[in-house]
Amino acid sequence: MKKQTRKLFLGMMIGAAALTMVSCSSDDGGNTTPDKKHETPAEKATIELAIGEVSDTAIQFTVETTNAKSITYYAIASTEKGKAPIVTEQDILTKGTTLNAWEKTIEIKELTPETEYYIFAIAKNSDGISTIVKQPITATTQKKIDVSIELSAISSTHEQILFTITPTGAKKIKYKIVKSSEKLTFDEVLATGGNIMNVKAPSSLKPKGFEADTEYTIYVAAESMTDAKLLKTATVKTKKADEAVNDGTIIFSTLEFTSELEEKAGQKLAYYNMTFKNADWQAQFEIGALSTDANTIKDGKYTLSSKRDAGKPGPERIADNFVVKDLKTGKTVLDIDYGDITITKENGLYKIVIDMVKLDIKNERFKGSFQGTPLKK
Repeated sequence: MKKQTRKLFLGMMIGAAALTMVSCSSDDGGNTTPDKKHETPAEKATIELAIGEVSDTAIQFTVETTNAKSITYYAIASTEKGKAPIVTEQDILTKGTTLNAWEKTIEIKELTPETEYYIFAIAKNSDGISTIVKQPITATTQKKIDVSIELSAISSTHEQILFTITPTGAKKIKYKIVKSSEKLTFDEVLATGGNIMNVKAPSSLKPKGFEADTEYTIYVAAESMTDAKLLKTATVKTKKADEAVNDGTIIFSTLEFTSELEEKAGQKLAYYNMTFKNADWQAQFEIGALSTDANTIKDGKYTLSSKRDAGKPGPERIADNFVVKDLKTGKTVLDIDYGDITITKENGLYKIVIDMVKLDIKNERFKGSFQGTPLKK
């Protein structure tokens, strides 16, 4: 009996040990199925919308989001202006557009002109948890665009920009040219731009007074009979000064002037003593003008008479005390007989053209030009 009891006891011990080994083997076998109860939940998604550009049939909006695996947006027209339609989360998900990849800017097309739209959106994180925008964004599409503008034949010289405006369906057109670093809106062009008189035919324009080797933007604002608005732009770069046609014109790089006021016969006269310079030439002329402003050179056409005007120049005249010097040779040009200086100002810049007749038959003209801002000394 003792031997049997001992054998039974040993058998039970061996069986328990085997069970323990099997159990340990099962625990350490690397069960790859995680316990989902202990997983960390995905961070909640965030989403914000902002209206971008709006046309007559399209609305652009930007999306800022974090932790989103998908977004769904839904645009709906308002039945009562200023009042958002009642939209549920289910409406957005079932009627909206879902994107799993998207750009920052999204465009909704084929909309109705002059209509107020509300845009709702939902972002979902990787767990499928939804975040809805707190407030929908809203925009009203513009009037139907029934006006067009074509900008063509765009070219330039070192100081002139040439282009043609061809309108269709416009009642008002204005244009403005500024350096490309400056940006204009439709309203700014309409308020301060130059007027196009004939809105039913192409207009070829050749404005002057621009800086050489500079990029400009041509802005054209057009308004239709239905008050639809259109802004058209084009860029152009003026040529370098040394690319200008060589007709003997001396391009002066700087202009300095002094001035004084005087009263004669009850009239205010301004005298401007102008000194033009570049690396090779220097030219000095004094002109007279009817003006009360000595700080700003008055535009106009000034004449040097072959009969010569002694003393101070009269209105629109050039004094006889001019000096033109070739700095390369050190010689002074003495054979200038008569001529004109034409001063214009456009887009805030001066354009001054000197055209003098010389007595030298072989070289009968003295021509010079300056464009820019004169410096008062």
